[in-house]
Amino acid sequence: MLNRTCMFLCGIGVVSSLAVAAPKVVDADTGPVSASQEDESEGGFYVNIGAGGMRLHNADGYKGSNLRSIQESLVLRLGWDFEDSPWGIEVAGMFAPDVNRANHGNGRHENAYGLGLEGLYHLCDRYAAFDPFLAAGVGVYGGQEIWQNGDSDMVFAQAGLGFNYHFSKDFSFRMDARYHVAFEDEFISFTTVDASLTWYLGRMFNDGVDNIEPLVDDTTPPAKLEDGAEASGNEKLLDVTPEGAEDTMHLELRVQFKKDSAILEPVDYPVLDELCMMINEALAANPDVYVTIDGHADRQHGSDYNYNLNLSKNRARSVAVYLNNAGIPMEKMQTAGHSFDKPLDPVNLDEGTPSNRRTEVVIRGVDAETRAKIRENRIRNKTK
Repeated sequence: MLNRTCMFLCGIGVVSSLAVAAPKVVDADTGPVSASQEDESEGGFYVNIGAGGMRLHNADGYKGSNLRSIQESLVLRLGWDFEDSPWGIEVAGMFAPDVNRANHGNGRHENAYGLGLEGLYHLCDRYAAFDPFLAAGVGVYGGQEIWQNGDSDMVFAQAGLGFNYHFSKDFSFRMDARYHVAFEDEFISFTTVDASLTWYLGRMFNDGVDNIEPLVDDTTPPAKLEDGAEASGNEKLLDVTPEGAEDTMHLELRVQFKKDSAILEPVDYPVLDELCMMINEALAANPDVYVTIDGHADRQHGSDYNYNLNLSKNRARSVAVYLNNAGIPMEKMQTAGHSFDKPLDPVNLDEGTPSNRRTEVVIRGVDAETRAKIRENRIRNKTK
């Protein structure tokens, strides 16, 4: 029994080591932002309840070890889904009432039970509608002399696969299949198959998530822009100064961050340099000018609010550090992050909306005359 206990504890350690935390914001040698710790990131608890069957397999030397029918079973799982990561971990309980004792053929019956620990690896987007996964772990299963060699409780290694079908952000339908092999000299094994429903309790506790509409209201008319605003823009740095703006110049910086990253890509350096020149022109006209930089993140099924809040803050910081390295004083810049509170384009919860991973820049303290000069210089520079 001591050897079985040691093997069981070792198995727990192996499976636990597979469950890694949510990914951090990746740093790079050319990137200005250090790795984010994401201390506030919350994972997702879930409860899974279902029913299925178990069946013992033939083993040489054990007559009557093949049960003549699938034995009904109930399953209960408690799991932790690591946000923005393919990994998860769960504890699973199994109960099979009135099972035929393997070493007595069909003549005697006993309840079977079990408790297992598994690591799950999701093969596709964790929050796509169809979500297949692999699973592996260890478990203790037994009943009164239920196994072919007469043992009541045995430690098994188990592996298999399954899938979720997410029909909402809180619920999914799930199918599982596992093959279990005992840590014994004799070959003793069984298979389980079950269908179940999953309720993702953890997603209820992400601050603000349930209060955010999943789609932008397309019926809202766009704000009228000041004369000359659109003419001086390009696809990555848009002048969206609204009509009637007082002492501000609103710019939309559409640098395309990679998912889960706040690192600026070299392809976006030219547009950042152009932004730097515009700010310098504003500072030359008015030394009291300052800049606000707002970071935004994308939202998908299960996106963690606090994780994306930190991510959006780091995206704004990344732009500020780049501008500072290009000569804009840091004290002239203020940064903020808004998670996925303010989407620019309609949100696709299944596939994501890359255009919503962005920063917005407002130059404050710029009068109408200075704005017009900045726009004229942009147009002149583009035609050179």
